[in-house]
Amino acid sequence: MPGTIATIKRSFGYKRKWNFRSSTGFTALGVVKDADNADDINGILFQIPHEEMSNFDRREVGYERVKVPLDCLEFDNTMNDTCTQFTLQPDDNIWIYIPLQSHTLYADENHPLLQSYVDTVLQGCIEWGGESMAEQFIFTTGGWSTYYLNDTPSSRRPWLFRKEYATIDKLLSKHSQLTNFRDRRHPEEFSAAFNQRMKGTWSLVKGIPTLLVENVSWMTYNLVSLL
Repeated sequence: MPGTIATIKRSFGYKRKWNFRSSTGFTALGVVKDADNADDINGILFQIPHEEMSNFDRREVGYERVKVPLDCLEFDNTMNDTCTQFTLQPDDNIWIYIPLQSHTLYADENHPLLQSYVDTVLQGCIEWGGESMAEQFIFTTGGWSTYYLNDTPSSRRPWLFRKEYATIDKLLSKHSQLTNFRDRRHPEEFSAAFNQRMKGTWSLVKGIPTLLVENVSWMTYNLVSLL
């Protein structure tokens, strides 16, 4: 579905973090209002018709939809074959989903960061904007945690199931002081380290953070970037 690389500027007053507490036992992406530490939030902008918004609201349970002013959105100038040129109109609405306060919690031993989720996000970044987009995602995202579970299938043989694993692990290792990459553990190591049975069901998540353009005349999707 058509989309393009875009950035929500720090003037919006939010920062992307691993701060959404999922009821199925992991910590997902969100954004938090933080004027003092706000940062750019890179992602992919898709366009959807008005009648589809309710479907996204149902999918993003635990999040609330917040409008982003048009002047807080910036398009990437380096267009590639994956991107579609968008021209926003004054009556277009830009939406982002933000965790409800009741779901805003950081990772712990029962709600770790999942490598499968991290892979989903960074694979999307690489697909749309290459390594530079993935790296920007990493260093503009807070809430990385030592509660970091490598839940991927055959986690000791990443080449079997993890697309772009070498690039992703290289970037995570490069920024290990931020990402806590060295604290990432295989399931048995994670269980032993925190001395209790792991709870919850860990599975692949929705994908890269989401920004939406609402316009009844354009049939598109949602935004990938932060959530």
